[in-house]
Amino acid sequence: MGNGSDQHRVRTPAKIVEIQGELHDELTSPEGGHFIYDDGDRPDLKGREFLTGSLAAWKAPTSHIKLSDNPALKAEYVLHMILGALATLPHQDTWNLHLVLSSHNTQVFRELVTSKTSGSHSVLFGGRDKPKTQVSLTVSLVVPEGAGSYAFCAAYKPDPLIDIAGHVIALDFGTSTVIPTVFAPQGKIIHRNVLAVGGCVDLLEAIASDVELVKLLGTGKSANIELIRQAIEDRSFKYGTRGFSFQHLYTRHLHTWLGDRLRLALAEVEEWRDAAQSLVAWGGGAALPCTEGKFEKAGITPIADACWANALGLQRIAEGRYQRGK
Repeated sequence: MGNGSDQHRVRTPAKIVEIQGELHDELTSPEGGHFIYDDGDRPDLKGREFLTGSLAAWKAPTSHIKLSDNPALKAEYVLHMILGALATLPHQDTWNLHLVLSSHNTQVFRELVTSKTSGSHSVLFGGRDKPKTQVSLTVSLVVPEGAGSYAFCAAYKPDPLIDIAGHVIALDFGTSTVIPTVFAPQGKIIHRNVLAVGGCVDLLEAIASDVELVKLLGTGKSANIELIRQAIEDRSFKYGTRGFSFQHLYTRHLHTWLGDRLRLALAEVEEWRDAAQSLVAWGGGAALPCTEGKFEKAGITPIADACWANALGLQRIAEGRYQRGK
């Protein structure tokens, strides 16, 4: 929300759990929210209580719902994730949001995402003793995953990250999906396919189930994916408080994970490669440590702000549509 120095970004891991009993204490985190749905245009949620993001992982480390497990979950819980994100912000009596959302399959999920999100929602953020907040959401548009990233790259300052006058090939390395997309000049999608292999979560799971790490933990169970994710993002590669560095495991599994996905993605767009003026990678997987050389060798340029590109581009599209009354 906002722009420049006034911009505020909220990132919430795609996790959720419903609370059936009483919480012992109020939980807060910049990457997770707590809300009770009081009333509104989603009567199926009335009186129900949820934790999202990191709070869901804290409360139910093994039993929370991961939206990466099933594409349909992203449509089912999109409202929950928006409300959970708002719960991390300072209290306001009302929120009026004009949204452009993205989906990996707009043909299947566009109507569902819109119907489950749009409308007026009365919620309590942080507990039943908190004041009510009225959240009004207008879904202006649901676009294919990657449309936001294209908009971000096209408007990047001081120079665009892609040549919009020519064909653009983009490889989107997301949490649960890898999506090669071919854009015609000026941004119309001419080819797009979700690969059968998964996104970054597959890499995390491969590390978590590595025999060396499982032996170290001594439980016979896979490691905690959330701890692995955090250690990769902060580049410490230390598993929780154990002091064990899994960087060598990361390096080994990254080689296989990225190599397989680059091979399949490039094969998917092979017939357009000679015409493409830009070949880029975006999404969280494009910002993983130690990937720069692998992308460069394949002739692919990871874009700046790869993790945020889609959201920032969607914001730009939403602002433009709002100004035009759409």
